[in-house]
Amino acid sequence: MDTNRIKRFATEARNILKAGIAAKITTLGFDKKGNVAEEHRPQLMQGGSLWNDQLQTEGFYYQWMSLYNRIQQKGISEVYEEAAYTWFNRLCAIRILQKNNLCSPVLAYADAARTPVIVDEARQGRIPQMKEELRQRLVELLDDDTKVTEQFAILITAWCHDNPIINQCFGSIADYTELLLPNNILAAGGFVDMLNHTEFITDEDFRSPELIGWLYQFYISERKDEVFAKKGKFEADEIPAATQIFTPNWIVKYMVQNTVGRIYLDNNPYETQLQKKWQYLVEPSEKPSNDTALKYNELEDLKVADLACGSGHILNECFDLLYDLYIAEGYGRGEAVEKIFSCNLTGIDLDTRAKQLATFALLLKACQKDAAFADAHCMPNVLTMPKPWNRVAQDSIQDMLYIYFQGEASNQQNEEIIACFDLMQDADSLGSIMKFDISESTRLLIKQTTDYWCNQEIVPEEVRTQIAAFKLILALTEKYHALVMNPPYMGGGNMNGVLSKYVKDEYKDGKADLATVFVEMMGQRTSANGEYAFIIPPSWMFLGTFEGLRKNIIENQSIKSLLHLSRGVFGADFGASSAVVKNTSNANATGTYFRLVERTFQEFEQSHLRMLFEQTLANHDFKYNFKEYTKDVTELPYSEDGNRIYYPNVEQMNFEKIPGSPFGYWLSDKTITLIHDNNYFISDVMITREGMATADNPRFLRTWEEVDFNKISFNATSCDDGYKWYPYNKGGGSRKWFGLNNLIVNYENDGYEIKNNIDTETGRIRSHNYNGDYGLQQGATWSAISSGSISVRYSPKGFLFDSKGSMGFSTDLLSVIGLINSNASMVFLKYISPTLDFKPGHIIQIPFIRGTETIEAINNIVEQNIAISKLDWDAHETSWDFHCNELLSIDAGTFTENIDYKIEKHFEETGEHISLSPAAPQLGSLEWRMEQYKTKWERKFMQLHKNEEELNRQFIDIYGLQDELTPDVPLHEITILQQGEIKITDQYSLSDNDGSIFTDSDGAILTVTGDSYLEWQDDVIMKQLISYAVGCMLGRYRLDKPGLHIAHPNPTDDEIAPYEYKGEQWEIDDDGIMPLMSNDCGFSDNASARFADFIRVALGNEEHVANLNYVEQCLGKTLEQYFVKDFWKDHKKMYQNRPIYWLFSSKKGVFQVIAYMHRMNAYTAERVRSKYLLPYIEHLEAEIDKLDARRAELSTKETKLLQTLKKQLDECREYHERLQVVAEQAISFDLDDGVVVNYAKFGDILQKIK
Repeated sequence: MDTNRIKRFATEARNILKAGIAAKITTLGFDKKGNVAEEHRPQLMQGGSLWNDQLQTEGFYYQWMSLYNRIQQKGISEVYEEAAYTWFNRLCAIRILQKNNLCSPVLAYADAARTPVIVDEARQGRIPQMKEELRQRLVELLDDDTKVTEQFAILITAWCHDNPIINQCFGSIADYTELLLPNNILAAGGFVDMLNHTEFITDEDFRSPELIGWLYQFYISERKDEVFAKKGKFEADEIPAATQIFTPNWIVKYMVQNTVGRIYLDNNPYETQLQKKWQYLVEPSEKPSNDTALKYNELEDLKVADLACGSGHILNECFDLLYDLYIAEGYGRGEAVEKIFSCNLTGIDLDTRAKQLATFALLLKACQKDAAFADAHCMPNVLTMPKPWNRVAQDSIQDMLYIYFQGEASNQQNEEIIACFDLMQDADSLGSIMKFDISESTRLLIKQTTDYWCNQEIVPEEVRTQIAAFKLILALTEKYHALVMNPPYMGGGNMNGVLSKYVKDEYKDGKADLATVFVEMMGQRTSANGEYAFIIPPSWMFLGTFEGLRKNIIENQSIKSLLHLSRGVFGADFGASSAVVKNTSNANATGTYFRLVERTFQEFEQSHLRMLFEQTLANHDFKYNFKEYTKDVTELPYSEDGNRIYYPNVEQMNFEKIPGSPFGYWLSDKTITLIHDNNYFISDVMITREGMATADNPRFLRTWEEVDFNKISFNATSCDDGYKWYPYNKGGGSRKWFGLNNLIVNYENDGYEIKNNIDTETGRIRSHNYNGDYGLQQGATWSAISSGSISVRYSPKGFLFDSKGSMGFSTDLLSVIGLINSNASMVFLKYISPTLDFKPGHIIQIPFIRGTETIEAINNIVEQNIAISKLDWDAHETSWDFHCNELLSIDAGTFTENIDYKIEKHFEETGEHISLSPAAPQLGSLEWRMEQYKTKWERKFMQLHKNEEELNRQFIDIYGLQDELTPDVPLHEITILQQGEIKITDQYSLSDNDGSIFTDSDGAILTVTGDSYLEWQDDVIMKQLISYAVGCMLGRYRLDKPGLHIAHPNPTDDEIAPYEYKGEQWEIDDDGIMPLMSNDCGFSDNASARFADFIRVALGNEEHVANLNYVEQCLGKTLEQYFVKDFWKDHKKMYQNRPIYWLFSSKKGVFQVIAYMHRMNAYTAERVRSKYLLPYIEHLEAEIDKLDARRAELSTKETKLLQTLKKQLDECREYHERLQVVAEQAISFDLDDGVVVNYAKFGDILQKIK
């Protein structure tokens, strides 16, 4: 079944039907809000009605009024939905019945004019049963062949009422719904046309009872998106759409086979034929004893249910398995179906539409087994929430109970039943989690009485309307032998008030999510030694919120098997877990676990998860390398280096040995013992704190480059020192040891604005969790959420911190940072926080074992790692401690250190001592500097790599994890040179016969370790030099001084004055504006020309031409091309879409100049216009005039040039019109407002940031 094609069909059908119904409602006189002008209302007359000056039937009047009342009650949008869905499910169901030979082809076309068979037959006198009034109306319509849609509406409505399956499954159609059959229902491309000619649904699909469920799932998918898009609580009528998720068939089979199937096998241990059919049956870790096996007398005694059945997928699988059991025991087909429907199988859902579909799917399956069920004489036991007793509109409930029980109920029994009816007032919100507190005698009375009424032909109305309520009470007080469910998923924050209060009162262990509430309920509704299975997100296995639920399962039940699944089962949003649990308390219980997940954010095609599970069932030793997975693979091969999947004989009592009782089923006995026996944790040496929530980050946070640098307080000891901005830790990407220091927070006057950020609606202060005494203290910080291993960084004094950038404070800071950054810590964090959301409470649970003999060595390594990482961070201009571009900082000392490194490296690789006689440093050569740069950062990179592996080795030894870990660190996990300077690759080519030297595709030597190689990206390194050069041109930096120069508004004349460097004069741009244009633009301060001069001044004249050529070689393009096309894109990326050089640009970039944000003022736009744009327009005009003067003799090339120049002139003139308007506004701005706000003030005269 191609679900993507079915989804397309369902969503297209929904939109077509809704649009048609909206148009139909309009023709009936309603506006878009559901209001009707008085003149558009029908008037009842004797023998008919008058509407829009036309005579209508009396029935039309009552249908119209019913529609009007429904719109007033539910709103016009809800009526659209109801009517569209009614016609969708009825017509889809009819088509399914037709494809299964269970009805005549009433929807098929009888002729080329697309006349449905049902209409064609009516014209020939074959009319389905209907009320006489409708028959008379139809006869009148049949005289007019243009009224095909009206004829079809009456006929198909009557046919639905007359067909046993449709009527019994879906009930009667509301009287107004017939009016809303779209006028285009029979048109080409209309819904009936789609059904008759769909390419999206095959005949095989139509024969599958699952189809109706998939159609429903996809039909409501847009409605589901709408519900989730709104903020706040889900109303009762939104819960079905918000919680509908269709379970993959293989997981349904796994759950059913290992509950219902396993119970049968426990009672029939010698059965072998059926076992062969159940391919997802998991062999139990232990055989049940006589005390733990669930025993039943007859197969019809086996009670199986899905209490959140949706459209019936799980019920269908239960039916198939139960049917096979009955046939295996010698029952006939019809008898088997009747037993299943009347004795074994129960379904409940609070969504009436889902209940209808589940009923239809089961009845279709029954008809496929035995066509005799087409008369719907025996119906599946699928229930929904009954309409609550209306104390106002209906008689006294005591009177109803007296009639129902014929006076046999005692006062106590009546009180218990009334309490049930009181609870059912909220059934549309609570559904199957309602707990009906009734005695056994009351339940027996309800069952006997309800059975009696169900067997009577004549039933009082008061009784008939309440049978459904009593059936629900019985179903929700039953003890089931097997429960199998995919319960609804809904976090506590989305629960409405009724639901939230009820789960907090009644389901204390699972209350945080509706899914876990159902899991808690399943344990209560399953009989002793019964089995239940579910699939829900995996958070229940690990989060502290569900510790009570886990402990209850560990102590009172037995997990038989569990699938821990990657994202992909239900899309990319979350992972999944499917467990089979036996309702038996067993202190020695063991289970079988399947780890079909490697990291939290990895998404699998669910079909690939199925393949992994099947391969593991076939070979318990199967291992798979999850890191090599991509969605386009066609097979999942065994890998010796892969991850283990199968974990048998896991003792569940071991989970309680771990703090919080997470289900760390993959942990070795040694690790569990280490955790359980250790009494010293990071909490004993470190205090951790979750940071502040500003509640308005766009207002209070900036990147440090955005503001006046003089307003930032570095190394502060208090927040009332007169500064406005303070460094701020807020997590970020994956980086260890040091860095990601690019945010600042407005905490002026000790955070006065943040602390007084009041919500105008509630009057409450929005921000919270201020740093208190821990603010500005040195410590360790980390990102709250990671896609892999945790990465902790040293944070010096002077930082405040965010809730996503938690911090820890310790006198053993270095050793704690070293431990957390080692792979040993992840052994513990993978079970403490398997979702990789690292909270302060998770970090402190890591066991802390002091290696007293190695503590000094560990601290020294960590200190060196921090130093290397800080050097790397500060080597980039996005660090506030940046001094100078790395290529220009290379000196003779670097050269000497590099030579020493090469000698040492040669000795490590060969054991030979060599002596190198260095040539004189070639400081004037940019190519030589590049070579030295690479060697310098290769040695730092490899030193950091060596240090990290040594730290791993130290902690593996300390914790005794040699059997579980190796100290190896892949090169791609080293977190310096993260700005694109290197790529880690396993692709290389041999350049020496002995294989000792490896090069990339350009012949550059690669740094080799293991099977990975460093491939240097020369263009990235060169672009960093160019960026620094532009900074020197505009005054952000000086060649003769380290660090920032102008990073504040209104620089003085002295600050922008020319200065000497190495005997040459260097000029800072006088207005902070610089063209990024072609070389022939006519501007002396054009970027490419200024850069050439920069290279001359910085490196001298001797190698000037060679240096410029080398720059272009590294870039792979000319300097002119780079500045015109790529420079600003790279700048924007470097500054994370907060550029400090703003690009004034015409539409296609014919004219473009950058202005240094910190030097801009109210007259910058005018200066761009008058000093740059107007002269450039004059330049273009002059060039055009020259060519125009020679028009008769122009070559083809010159003619094209003339055309291009004219287009460029038009573009610049158009830009001038826009720029002039902005220039006249004389826009000034406050740097504190940030780039996003200030950039937007200039509108479309600036190139878009995003």
